Amino acid sequence: MDTDRLMEFLANEGYRPTLAAEGDVRFKFEGGNYGIRFMANDPQWVSISYPNFWEIRTPDEELRALRAASEATQTTKVAKVNLIQAQHNVWAEAELLVERPEQFEAVFKRLLAILKAAVARFAELMRKSEPLPDKRIELRREQITRFMHGN
Repeated sequence: MDTDRLMEFLANEGYRPTLAAEGDVRFKFEGGNYGIRFMANDPQWVSISYPNFWEIRTPDEELRALRAASEATQTTKVAKVNLIQAQHNVWAEAELLVERPEQFEAVFKRLLAILKAAVARFAELMRKSEPLPDKRIELRREQITRFMHGN
């Protein structure tokens, strides 16, 4: 995979790619910032990622995020959802090996859909695991009796 070809491919697909200082190619998709990495010493490896899509704010949230990331990774083909603990956020990534750039280009849109599905699953699991606020219902004895007897 080479940078010029990747930049041209993304531009032809309607994205506006930019080249980051570290050599990653970045682009926007449906409001999110995505990146594509590859390595000169491993020309078959390529990674597409959706970085920093969820910020971890508390130790409790970190534990819930680890569980959600594990399940989202297990239930979504190709995708990995990882906590980047040093940055306190979550990334979704799809790594693959390709012989030729055309192979990556052929599955590019599917990879975006896969990342989107993994992120949606992670977010769903995080919402389901949110602790309920401690709002105790205070009822007087006559209210309880009336409720129980339908009066």
